[in-house]
Amino acid sequence: MLIILWAAKGKTILETAKGLDCCEQTVLNWRKWFLERRSGGPVQALIDRTRSGRPVTYTAKARAQVIAIVCETLNEHQLPLSRFSITDLLKVIVQEQGLAGLSHASLGRILAQDALKPWRYRYWLFPRDPAFVQKACVVLDLYAGFWQGQRLGPDEHVLSVDEKTIQVLKRCHDGLPAIPGHTRRVEFEYERLGTIAYHAAWDVFRGKLFGRIVANTCIATFNQLVELVMAQKPYQSAGRTFWIVDSGSAHHSSTFPARLQAMYPNAVAVSLPTHSSWLNQIEIVFSIVHRKVLTPMEVSDEQTLAKRILDFQDYYQETAKPFSWKFTAADLKERLDALKNFVPA
Repeated sequence: MLIILWAAKGKTILETAKGLDCCEQTVLNWRKWFLERRSGGPVQALIDRTRSGRPVTYTAKARAQVIAIVCETLNEHQLPLSRFSITDLLKVIVQEQGLAGLSHASLGRILAQDALKPWRYRYWLFPRDPAFVQKACVVLDLYAGFWQGQRLGPDEHVLSVDEKTIQVLKRCHDGLPAIPGHTRRVEFEYERLGTIAYHAAWDVFRGKLFGRIVANTCIATFNQLVELVMAQKPYQSAGRTFWIVDSGSAHHSSTFPARLQAMYPNAVAVSLPTHSSWLNQIEIVFSIVHRKVLTPMEVSDEQTLAKRILDFQDYYQETAKPFSWKFTAADLKERLDALKNFVPA
């Protein structure tokens, strides 16, 4: 029907296909069918013709009964299963009156077409920090350019900071290059050669990345990152530079704010809530490093890996731009309010 309405508005076949996410031939066919049938009136032309084939076996009521039984089975079952296949569900459903003849294919079709799919799941972590909303909103407001309700000035900066511990993996055998009919192959087994730590800071508004490779993570090595960043312009003379960090041992919320302020009076520590790394933009940078540099990993020693990461940092810096962060404090509050309807009191 939308295809015909768009045609009435003067939309071209190409515009309609793009706007409704379908192919041009589909638009052309519907327009053709409408023109052929409109002699009986425009409304009659939009009504589907009687289709041939086997009629629907199960009514809407029966389909609703099937979904209800599935939901009940998944939530209240006494079976030794944590996941159910269609075959598992069918064993329960065929015991109900009127559904004894339900086939495996019909059940699969009913479940696939229903909007509610309670057999699917994904892991999530409920906020543990009692001050989660308060702390998270401070970070989200900074991303939006505000601090305590006031817009940040041009001489104020926001840094997202953390460290990533990386295993140095040396493959037990050399890989094989790609050849016709075979993709490149990387040896599965590896030898662990220790770990290194990548300390990095991401300027949220300028899209600048600063980082160091160190042997391990501790207060001393993290302080070196602070000095690396704050000793250079524009942070050295900035009005304020906000450091968004989690409560790791090198920058714990109970000690890091005072230590940072003592080192650089114009630096302000902002602690993330517990279990909220998704709020830290540096994690996006780490995911890029993981995908572009560390996977697959074929190095011979720690120095080789350290050089590769720092070389990539320079390479990435040539085209890096601030991330388009659109999730706001208002969005967070709305999301948490919606969750209250699903989480038991």
